[in-house]
Amino acid sequence: MKISDKYLISDNGDLKAVKKVLNGKKLSGTSDFVFDYENKLSKFFQSKYAAALSSGTAAIQTALFTLGVKNGDEVIISSTCPSMSVVPILALGAEPVFCDTEINNFGLNLESLNKLISVKTKAVIEVPMWGYPTKVDKLKHLLEIKKIPLILDLAQAHCTKLNGNCLSFYGDISCFSTHDRKILATGEGGFVLTNNENLFNKIKSYIQFGNMKGDEFGLNFKLSSLQACIGSNRIDLIKRQLSLRKKNAKYIAKKISNPYVKEFEIVDNGDPNYYFMILRLTFSDNIKFINYLEEKGVPSDVLRYDYKVLYKYPLFKKYKKKCINSETLVKSFTTIPVHPHISKTMLDYMISAINNYKE
Repeated sequence: MKISDKYLISDNGDLKAVKKVLNGKKLSGTSDFVFDYENKLSKFFQSKYAAALSSGTAAIQTALFTLGVKNGDEVIISSTCPSMSVVPILALGAEPVFCDTEINNFGLNLESLNKLISVKTKAVIEVPMWGYPTKVDKLKHLLEIKKIPLILDLAQAHCTKLNGNCLSFYGDISCFSTHDRKILATGEGGFVLTNNENLFNKIKSYIQFGNMKGDEFGLNFKLSSLQACIGSNRIDLIKRQLSLRKKNAKYIAKKISNPYVKEFEIVDNGDPNYYFMILRLTFSDNIKFINYLEEKGVPSDVLRYDYKVLYKYPLFKKYKKKCINSETLVKSFTTIPVHPHISKTMLDYMISAINNYKE
């Protein structure tokens, strides 16, 4: 059996929404359709302000620029994040400073972080991977004392919660992707959330050529009306999707009997969105097990993306800072899909493959 790790959401309301925009003949990123989408985002995520953008990477670059990150500055970020989280730092001429994570989750290790903070540090980016929460409340507390802004890259963590709050509650600016595979998907796209009016105004200016006044720098990072209307329709589908993902993940976790496999640790008072389910592995050779699942038709992002700490890729090698926890962490797990198109038959097949594996 071949299990797909792609979940491409579709809904009858999409076509109706697109027709409405086409009939309205306002397709640009400054139309009322985009404004309505932004209002719906802010209401759903309980944020004062939301801005729709062309991609999740554009969202991160916008957040960095808004916070004043420029050439020669430093931005601290985890070494376990995707390359898309770091490229915007380089695009602004700043330097990524890789920080170690906790040994059992993707959150920044606060002791390591403290040692890396310098007069050049302009921002810190936290990147919860595969929708699993980090201890972002403690990180936020530390950064408030240090007076350093926190950017949350929540591309994979739509509606991931901590202490009953969406993780975006803790960020000075929170960045999202709405790529086709994300829980809220518009094909391409993204958005940012903030509760700070001054930051929001700077964000809106930056993504619209500096409001085209000629006195502020900006780029064209707007989202089109067609994508915005699809997003507006699909916001209403998020809660149902989250419920199915959680149901599938809990079913798998309950049925696993292989003593070397269990669900990845969830931080206290944390609630994953199950963008993917992470399995913690304790085999003598974890990659052999991951390859075994792949041969059985059970995909893994570890293999798909050749996942490893970021400074081991050529593009980021010059920024290497030894992150012992992170290097251990990236070798200790695999991911499996639990999206709404996974049937009970598929769930049972994956469970059987996991339980039947022997070293």
